[in-house]
Amino acid sequence: MLVGDGILLVLLLINMMRVFRFILALIKYIIWGEQVTQEVYDKRLAKCERCDERCGKTCCVCGCYLNKKLQWSSESCPKNKW
Repeated sequence: MLVGDGILLVLLLINMMRVFRFILALIKYIIWGEQVTQEVYDKRLAKCERCDERCGKTCCVCGCYLNKKLQWSSESCPKNKW
């Protein structure tokens, strides 16, 4: 295996884990969750915006897209900040 192939394999596995975690979060949301209020969303967003572990529109810790994670009552911060 070439070094480039190994890097591609790692990136593929990372993306597969991200998809898997999203599917689990979606199932939790469908079964138990609901949309949070705008006030709760804004508080969560403010904490995420100050977090060093944020990678643009995603969480660097769990890989979730923040626009969905912040909206769903069934989700929480992996660092227990909200």
